[in-house]
Amino acid sequence: MLDLTTTFSKPNSIVTPFLRSFMGTFQVGIRNAIADSSAVHNMYVKAFDIEEAYDIAMEIIKPYDMIVKDIVAPGDEIYGEDNSADADPLPVLRIRRDVGFGF
Repeated sequence: MLDLTTTFSKPNSIVTPFLRSFMGTFQVGIRNAIADSSAVHNMYVKAFDIEEAYDIAMEIIKPYDMIVKDIVAPGDEIYGEDNSADADPLPVLRIRRDVGFGF
């Protein structure tokens, strides 16, 4: 299951503390691709800009069949608000069985 209590950064990358100090922590609203509610769960991503935050979030949530609904930059007035009360439950990691191995 996806742990939303941590702050994510780009998978398999090495970032020095000095470089990390120039990154912002973006709030990314995510939800199931097929959902009963438009409410979102929030995850936090360390990135230089919104585009990089989107790319990192998509890489992390893609195996869970989820989508990014919105990205809030640090300092925005709605940053940190939790709107997940009506959100659908987080999905469990989905393993695709329809992908063939050439047999």
